[in-house]
Amino acid sequence: MTKNKGILPWMAAALCGILAACETNDCPLNNVVYSTYGFYAVTEEGESQVRILDTLTVTAAGTDSVLVNRLVNGDGVELPVSYSAPTDTLVFQFTDTLRRKREDTIWISKENVPHYESPECPASMFHRVTSVRHTLRLIDSVTIVNPNIDYNVSENFKIYFRHNG
Repeated sequence: MTKNKGILPWMAAALCGILAACETNDCPLNNVVYSTYGFYAVTEEGESQVRILDTLTVTAAGTDSVLVNRLVNGDGVELPVSYSAPTDTLVFQFTDTLRRKREDTIWISKENVPHYESPECPASMFHRVTSVRHTLRLIDSVTIVNPNIDYNVSENFKIYFRHNG
């Protein structure tokens, strides 16, 4: 019986050590942030959010990544932002009811800012948009609403479409 009394304090200390090592970290499960694009048109009353009637597919230029596949009747999209590239190039391809395809390209220039939740978590990358440019087929203009792209979901860009594309 005296042999077992010496083991009990060691077992208690080991259990305390195991429980202390299992401390929970609130690390994000996904460290990719998303930019939000709203679709707009200029009307006589000002601007209004619109729904696109054509089928929209969005791809990342230079890759085979389809970011949005065949969206119809949408008033905006959320798109992932590249982790460390200085410029994201997005191709917006519109297909109308007659199966005619037209596309516009948007280039988003940005600064990449590492973000650390805690020492135990891997770094996330936040972004600050510095400029945006685009082609002019169906898109009339793109404005930056919120240049900071991070975990806070808010509209970052407004895409204004041409009246007669």
